[in-house]
Amino acid sequence: MKKTQDVFERHMRAVDTLNASNVAEDYSDDALFSTPEKTYRGKSEILEFYTGFLPSFEGFQFHTIKQETNGKVVYFVWNGKNEHIDIQLATDTYIIENGKIQQHTFAAVNN
Repeated sequence: MKKTQDVFERHMRAVDTLNASNVAEDYSDDALFSTPEKTYRGKSEILEFYTGFLPSFEGFQFHTIKQETNGKVVYFVWNGKNEHIDIQLATDTYIIENGKIQQHTFAAVNN
């Protein structure tokens, strides 16, 4: 079984590709992904989110504020910007089970 930190690191590498299909592969088929706007249910809805979300991140200068793994939970705080967006503060929490993201929450404050 893959360790929680390994799954998170694989997920971050997938995000760096800006390829929504690569990112969605990290989620279980019945995963939940909650944002302030909507809860996405299942891999296909999560893929739709990333298809719209990732293109804005081309050239993004990313800065990790905190990343902590405890058991099956990853807490991640970050910020960054590019010519399209300026994120003052963002937070993600991942619950990882059986080598896949089972639950994920995300919120961000944009400048």
